Amino acid sequence: MQKGSNGMDIIYKGEKLRYIDDFHGRQVLWITSPDQTGMEHMQFVGGYPDEYCICLSDMPEEDRAQILRQLDKKL
Repeated sequence: MQKGSNGMDIIYKGEKLRYIDDFHGRQVLWITSPDQTGMEHMQFVGGYPDEYCICLSDMPEEDRAQILRQLDKKL
């Protein structure tokens, strides 16, 4: 994964999420809408009400591979 691929929009389970390649050392998908907080694997990560993300390491391997394919197409 190339450095500097922060802020790319990714589609995961029909939702547009924001890919961040280094959130405290982890690759994550960040919410783009408060309605997404109930998605599978979503976790609250901050003090502000809308700081939720999915860590790629918490996702099933096939889902993670789908995300990485989308990133490869955009790089």
